[in-house]
Amino acid sequence: MVVDLDSPINVKMFGKTTQKSGFWQDQKNQEQSLQSISSNLIIYVTSGTFNMRIEDNIYSINDGDVVIIPANTVYQPRESDGCSYYFVHFSANTYESTPPSNISKSLLRYQEANDTGYAYNYYGITYNSAITLPIHIRQENFKSYYSLHNVFERAARLNIWRNNYEKLLLDNIIRELLILISNELTTNQARNNTTQKILHYINKHYTENLTLTSIAETFGYSTSYITKLFRNSLGKGTVDYINDLRLAAACEYLISSNYTIGEISNRIGFSNQYYFDRLFKRKYGVTPKEFRKKQV
Repeated sequence: MVVDLDSPINVKMFGKTTQKSGFWQDQKNQEQSLQSISSNLIIYVTSGTFNMRIEDNIYSINDGDVVIIPANTVYQPRESDGCSYYFVHFSANTYESTPPSNISKSLLRYQEANDTGYAYNYYGITYNSAITLPIHIRQENFKSYYSLHNVFERAARLNIWRNNYEKLLLDNIIRELLILISNELTTNQARNNTTQKILHYINKHYTENLTLTSIAETFGYSTSYITKLFRNSLGKGTVDYINDLRLAAACEYLISSNYTIGEISNRIGFSNQYYFDRLFKRKYGVTPKEFRKKQV
């Protein structure tokens, strides 16, 4: 679903509820059937799990996940282990896939600063006010998860029956929510693209004198940033990833070549054979020499 954020966001319904374990029931205590609604629907799960059919796909929704169902889309809540969730029904100017070309706006970002303050001026350069939202977003894709949670809590504190201003605030908070979700996904995609570029570089150069510092300098990032990228994407550190590549290559050499252990160590990027032997035994439980003997 593509949403034009320059169009009004009008919240039709907002609330929080719980669902018992088992199949979802409707107001007549019958199993929830396939349905669709005329407004867009956001579900944010605060605890528990459930399954949701959306069109022809079944999604497993967990604590912290967000589900976005476009208007007039067929869906069916199914089994639940018991869950609590926020729900938002809202209308907005949306498109099925790509927004029309005239949705681009004019924007020039320029900052003026002096001793007493600063000002931002916006004129001239194009930007796109449309954001793309997927159907299911898992909690692990939100780096600022608590900011997301805070948006719903702020919305829950409003009382739209008190005055019109509270309703206007609710509309704007939900608009903020959509921006936050889009920004998180865009940032996450950028992280993934950066990780893939670094992995491609390492796979090509791992036999060289490759270090975390040299990789950081090549890509213009700090060593701590690259370490965090690897931990989040691969569950291991950068040096561990490089060593795993080198040790896998060592196994190939030990099986299919007549190179000495020292020659193999140098060929795969280890300048210290003792260090290579120690890492190899830690990973495979035997020394390189013992490994080669077992292959005979």
